[in-house]
Amino acid sequence: MFAQLSPQNRGVIHMTVASFFFFLMGMMVKLCGEIPIVQVVFIRGFVAMFLCLIQLKFAKVSPWGKDKTMLITRGVCGTCALFLFFTTLQQLPFATAVTIQYLSPIFTTLLTAILLKEIFYPKQVIFYVGAFAGIILIKGFSGTGDLFPYVLGLGSAMFSAGAYTAIRKMKETEHPLVIIFYFPLIIIPVTLPFAISSWVTPSGMEWLYLLGVGVFVQTAQYFMTRAYQLGDASIVSLAGYFGLIWASLGGYFFFDELPTQYAFIGMTLVILSVVGNVLYRRGKHV
Repeated sequence: MFAQLSPQNRGVIHMTVASFFFFLMGMMVKLCGEIPIVQVVFIRGFVAMFLCLIQLKFAKVSPWGKDKTMLITRGVCGTCALFLFFTTLQQLPFATAVTIQYLSPIFTTLLTAILLKEIFYPKQVIFYVGAFAGIILIKGFSGTGDLFPYVLGLGSAMFSAGAYTAIRKMKETEHPLVIIFYFPLIIIPVTLPFAISSWVTPSGMEWLYLLGVGVFVQTAQYFMTRAYQLGDASIVSLAGYFGLIWASLGGYFFFDELPTQYAFIGMTLVILSVVGNVLYRRGKHV
């Protein structure tokens, strides 16, 4: 029955599943507590490499791919985005970190216009302004608090946009498992020296959380990559916003995080701006 659905609908379903596993991954990162971020990223890469090799073997697919420049670019951008996102997850409220990460489609629109020569409409600037106004509301006007985690969150969204742009570039040439494989292929050598120097031996439950990070994000990466390959990015990306609902519920029920009135308005403005940008582009393509 699933195979009888159109590629577009299958893409939406894949993205919905991906958003749920990304939510579970975020929960695991948040629960890792005192484990250094670079160690979390390294173990995530190690688990992903193990799972990738098994999946590639069963699929009988060569791991090396064709467009190695784009594959490495995707791996580097993904590594940077992951490190910055994990950092914001531990320093900001769960839903706030996830909301900032959801700015990545805005940056993706800009990057695909520059690098892939896709059309950029001047009126889209309105959505950019709205999204960044939302971030200001989330941060608040008091002048207190550390601005740095918000900057890291924006950096994560930018690097994610770079990764998504690379995926889009390779959608006709590379198997999704090959694209995913280059993620841990970059992560492991980059983070290994830092993970060793700052290693903290996890407790029993922390080992489970770290394993969960690797398994959940690997699963999410597969479904997300497949979603972008199956359907139009401007449509399937909308299903990813279920993740913000789950993040808000998870932050409230598991971490006692309740956003302020300004933060709630800001989160709503960010999502409306991003979704508005997607729908505006979709309308122009009809």
